[in-house]
This record gives sequence, structure tokens and C-alpha cells, in this order.
Amino acid sequence: MAESPFFIIGCGRSGNTLLRSMLNRHPRIAIPLESLFIPDYLRADPSIPLERLKTLLVKEHEIREWQLPLRREDLDGCHTPVDLITRVHELYMAAQHKTIWGQKTPRLIRFAQELKQCYPRARFIHIIRDPRAVVNSLIASDTHRSSAYHGAQRWVHDVNRGLELKRQHPEAVLEVSYEALVTHPTQTLRTICAFLKVDFADEMLHYYEDSKTDFSSKFFHDMVQNLDKPPDPSRIERWRTTLSARQVRLIEMLCADTMHHLGYLPEHHGATVSPLYVRLTQMQRVLGLSRQLWHYGRRRPGYLVCNVRRKLALGLLFHDLAGIHR
Repeated sequence: MAESPFFIIGCGRSGNTLLRSMLNRHPRIAIPLESLFIPDYLRADPSIPLERLKTLLVKEHEIREWQLPLRREDLDGCHTPVDLITRVHELYMAAQHKTIWGQKTPRLIRFAQELKQCYPRARFIHIIRDPRAVVNSLIASDTHRSSAYHGAQRWVHDVNRGLELKRQHPEAVLEVSYEALVTHPTQTLRTICAFLKVDFADEMLHYYEDSKTDFSSKFFHDMVQNLDKPPDPSRIERWRTTLSARQVRLIEMLCADTMHHLGYLPEHHGATVSPLYVRLTQMQRVLGLSRQLWHYGRRRPGYLVCNVRRKLALGLLFHDLAGIHR
């Protein structure tokens, strides 16, 4: 018997949104838009009154992007932060007339251990993609504007978090490769459905027929340009035509051990780059971060304001600023 919740986790730009779009077409599964507010509430200082958390939660910009009209009274009966997070997902699930809720927020991979403690019976789908393709996408994305150095570091950091979760809880984690999802979607989705203990549904294969109706926010709507088409295997190695040879060597140098473990073959065995080039790519992230913040401020200003307000209220702002470069 299927149980809620389940979490799609992985490094950003690994196919998380594609998988979410597919599973969201299942007649029983409801997965809201990305929800970076979740770990903040779960990390909140226990001394903060729950009523304060409720006040913050009903004002969350991301929940408005879910098109969920959340009211304070909807949170009656909640006694812990976990209760609050569960309640808003159950409300979303009910609004979609579904019976199982999931989450797709890539950065939750960094809080997977905490999620497992909060939801002991939860299941995790860890989607993994070639780091060169991931970094290529992180560099090009307006919402990330990463560099080859920071993108590769992010991939290693996030993927290894997922691999560690699998080592500790093998029965609770399913590893799915982006490449398999794109080249063999039916077989891969059948495996995922078996893991989630739900029947396979053909509707998942036709996610692209109404993909953008689910992205009511213009910010997200503009991000899903490729979701109105079937999976495109040509995207698997598109990095070969866009990354420079030095970028590829840098990525392979930083990701070598994890790439080898996962079976991704390097173009350059024992790849190295000069320390000067490493430094230059590190500096590129400063410019990329400013462009990223400008993009959010222009296209999603309510999110930035809400995010800062929440982190200040929960005492997390300065701690989280230390990791903003990833």
C-alpha cells in the first residue's frame, strides 16, 4: 500500500522537474512546485512558538505559487513544525483530488537525513545525471548562473549526500539515472511506481501534452521550455558542443571519484587544469550570483522578500548566507 510522503532529490538540473512532471500526471500523486521553505521550518529553534511559525507559513510566497489559498485556521490541530509541513501538503493533495503527496525540491537532498528523521517511512527518489551535463545547465540557467568550478562542487556535494542516504537506508532510496529516464521512460517509470507501491499509469508518459498548465507562476512557466515535448535523448550529451575543453577537464578533475563510482566515463583521464584557471572560474561565480539575484528580483521579487523575512525570523539568515555560492 502506498504511503505519503516521498521526495524527489538530487543536484539541481538533473531532471528533477521532468520526473516531477511525469509523476504528477499519475491519478494518485500530487507534487507541488519547489518548496525551499520546508527545511527552514524543520530547523527552527524549538523555543520559537508554533503560533509564530503558523503566522509565517500562511504568508509563504511559494505556497501562493502552489495556488493554495492557505488560511490560519487550516493549521488548527498542528502541534509541531512537521505537522505544519504535512498539513499544507495534505491540503494541496486534497485540492488536486489525489491520495499521495510528494515533494520535488532538489536542495532538499542537503536535508535528507533530517527529512528521514521527520518522516521515518518516507521514500526518496535520487535522480542522478552526468556532471558535465548538469554543470552545463547550471551555467546557462538564469536561476543559477553557476560556474564550472562551483557547479562541479555542487554536483559532488549533493550527489554524495544522496549516495550516503542510500548507504544508510538502502530500502528507502531508489537511484534513478536521468539518462535511463530519457532513453527508457516506460521501463524507468515502472520501476519508480513499484518502488512507490502504486500502479503504473500511462498518463505519465504524456506529461508534455499539458505540462505548462501546472506551472501557474510565470517564473516557473518560463523555466520549463522543454517540458512541452517528449523526452529528448539528444540532450544527454549536449554538453559536448557547449562546454570548452578546459571546462570539461575541470569538471572531471573535481568529480573524478564520484563519476567513477557511478560509471560516468571521463574524456580526459587524470584531467588537470592550472590553478589560475580554477581561480578565474571561482571568480565567475561572483558575477553569476549577482545576475542570479537580479533575475530573481525582477521575475520573482516576492520570493526574495519572503525568504529573507522567514530566515530572519527563524535565526537562519546568516548561517544560510554562508552557503549561497552553491
